[in-house]
Amino acid sequence: MQIHSATELGNLIRTRREALAIKQGDLASIAGVDQGNLSKIERGTAKATLDTYLRLCSALGIDLLAEPRA
Repeated sequence: MQIHSATELGNLIRTRREALAIKQGDLASIAGVDQGNLSKIERGTAKATLDTYLRLCSALGIDLLAEPRA
């Protein structure tokens, strides 16, 4: 799946969290993110640092792959 925006990544994070039946507060705690900020990230109303996205994705078992465009 290609991600083109922080909003799309936030949506993927929310979708995966819900699929795993993880509460937002639990994910926030595991990833070391403020729950209010996580809520905004998932809704696409706030952007986060790359480090924050990486911690959230790691906690959810999401691999990010960066490769040059052809």
